[in-house]
Amino acid sequence: MTASRRKTQYRLKKTKKARIQAAITLAGIILILGGLLHAVIGLLWPVHYLDATQSEIDGIPLYTDFLEQDWRGRTGETHRIKWLVIHETGNSAAGADAAMHNRYLHSEEQKEIPLSWHYTVDDHQIYHHLPDSERGYHASDSGVSGGGNDCGIGIEICVNEDGDYDKAVDNAAHLAAELVKRYHLSIDDVKQHGDFTNKNCPEHLREGDNYEKFLEKIKKYM
Repeated sequence: MTASRRKTQYRLKKTKKARIQAAITLAGIILILGGLLHAVIGLLWPVHYLDATQSEIDGIPLYTDFLEQDWRGRTGETHRIKWLVIHETGNSAAGADAAMHNRYLHSEEQKEIPLSWHYTVDDHQIYHHLPDSERGYHASDSGVSGGGNDCGIGIEICVNEDGDYDKAVDNAAHLAAELVKRYHLSIDDVKQHGDFTNKNCPEHLREGDNYEKFLEKIKKYM
């Protein structure tokens, strides 16, 4: 190998190394700026979590009944809210309304099960099971940073056969609109459970243009 060729290869290696170092530095700067931007947004538009003192959403009764602290469904971990994760209960049995699902979550059989979501909505009421500020177990993606569990508020819509499903969806849109405004989200941050895992959920909302109509309702109520 000639001296000229060795010099050329050395320059190429040096240039490649410099580019890698520059990319790493740029990535670090982006992360730092992202953190600073998030902090500034937090100062300018502080988050006021929806808590146990609120008793209705646009006239829909809201019942707060947080899971017991020693239930496995309580992570106790504060999360950054990036998404609303829309689910359907999949339980069409008569009587399977929001109150029934609240009793289910509080049942002794559920104490050791890592399962929890934030809200259940039916055709006449909303139950609040988990503080909005706390990470739950509802999106089937535990361990995924920035995922549905990590950064999402889980909302279950009831599909009980003796309920009015369309009204339950409308009530869920009212709730979602409140949460989007409260947590400085956008309509693009309203996700389906199926966006985070290979599951057909929310099943009925995913049929035809139902989900697009649901998003339009949310925008209307914001």
